[in-house]
Amino acid sequence: MQDSKPRAATAVLLFAAALVALLVFSPVSPLAQKVSQPGSEGNLLPSRTGEPLTLKPIDLPDIQCSVADWKNTAPKPVLTLLCPPQEVFAPLRVYLKLSWLKPEDVPSNSANILAPPKTPTKLRTNKGGALVWLNVDPPAKEKPQAQWVQFNGVVDVALLAEPRNR
Repeated sequence: MQDSKPRAATAVLLFAAALVALLVFSPVSPLAQKVSQPGSEGNLLPSRTGEPLTLKPIDLPDIQCSVADWKNTAPKPVLTLLCPPQEVFAPLRVYLKLSWLKPEDVPSNSANILAPPKTPTKLRTNKGGALVWLNVDPPAKEKPQAQWVQFNGVVDVALLAEPRNR
């Protein structure tokens, strides 16, 4: 019984972090309501055009995540994160694909980013976009160094619920 209180508190905190992430990265306020016209179907999400959405970040504490995928493809690579990582008990997870709005926004060292799946990382936001703590392989054959990599576009975002044990 004593272990259930810290677990419940952790679950509530992770749920709150997921909700804040949804509110921060949502292109349209999930709280917005629209009066629908008869015969029209309401859709709060923008149509999928393949273009990254604009971030409207606010300053928040770091969020623990893990890399789900890193596609270093031209002209705009895509980093997929799962927050919190699978190893952390959470009723909800945020699946987040980050990239850059324009090819000229992509950092010159993006080809040196090392992000294998399941790598633990951190996500933070500021007024410039989303920052992700990633290993970058320096060109001088040195040991890879972790650094904050700035992203300014969201390609996709989803909330994932853990399956219920029945």
